[in-house]
Parts: sequence; structure tokens; C-alpha cells
Amino acid sequence: MIRKLLLTLIAPTLLAACGTPGVAGSAPSTSPTATVSATASATPTPTPTAIPTPTPAPPRVTPNVFVANNMALGAVLVNAQGRTLYYFVPERSGRVVCTGQCTNAWPPLFATSMSPTAGTALPGQLGIVARSSSEQITYNHWPLYTFAGDGGPDQTNGQGVFGFGGKWFVATPRLQP
Repeated sequence: MIRKLLLTLIAPTLLAACGTPGVAGSAPSTSPTATVSATASATPTPTPTAIPTPTPAPPRVTPNVFVANNMALGAVLVNAQGRTLYYFVPERSGRVVCTGQCTNAWPPLFATSMSPTAGTALPGQLGIVARSSSEQITYNHWPLYTFAGDGGPDQTNGQGVFGFGGKWFVATPRLQP
């Protein structure tokens, strides 16, 4: 009777210790299926959960066009370097006319992406127009340019200039299509 009692108390402990899967050097378990399922239900194995990977932030796009306050003209459009932007009257509706030698005096504002952005909210719409070598930024369908005669920011030496078959004007937020 004592022998039977010892076997019923010691046998499950020995089987559990010897038959533990995943322990190095342990022999395969020969315990009955009922014992294994009873042990498994007594100590549930936690289900591994996937650690969510953080969503990368969208790349920051450097704005191409800003609004600046010019002392003589009020609100004007400028590029990232603060240079005044101009439009050419013969290019109404986005038709590019300034090519060749014209672009030496009036460098186009080229797009760095297919979606130009503004540094502040503009009442009009930025876009692009195809040129022979790349895309140029437009505002309300007017291609934008800087002027080689402007030495730096806040200069508007190209305002009202007649050259290359038409007049040039400073682009403002109120520029109509």
C-alpha cells in the first residue's frame, strides 16, 4: 500500500521532470497522452505577440514657394532662397515661351518633385509645366522665374521690364490664371 502511494505521488513528478520538451539533454517523453494534455492545460503556453513596427514618418518636402513682404510691393512670391519670383505676360495659361537666351536672364524655378509645395497657404494653386529638360513650377498656371538682375532677397529689379517679346512682373499671391 505504501509502495502504491509512493508510486502515485512520485511517478507524475518524475514523468514531468524527465519529459519536459525543449530542455537540452532530456530524453523524449514516453508519458501517456492524457498526462501531457493535462500538463499542457494546467500551464498554458503564452502566444507570442508581434511587436508593431512604427510607421516611418513621411519624408519632409522642402517648400518651393514662399510669400514674403516686399517693402515696395507688399506680398510677393519668393523661392527657398528668398529671391523674388516673376511671371512673363506672353506665357498666359502656362504656355512656355522663355527658352534659350531668355533663361539666362530669367532662370526658371525648376521643380524638385512632381508636387511643388508652398511655405504658407496660398490662395492660388501651384503646379508644374514640362520644359525640354525638366519641370518648372507654376502658380495659377503661370510659369515662375527669378531674375538675374536681382542681387539677392527682397530685390525686384525685374518688375515691369520689357524683354524677350513681353513684359515681366513680380508674382504675387493675387496673381490670376
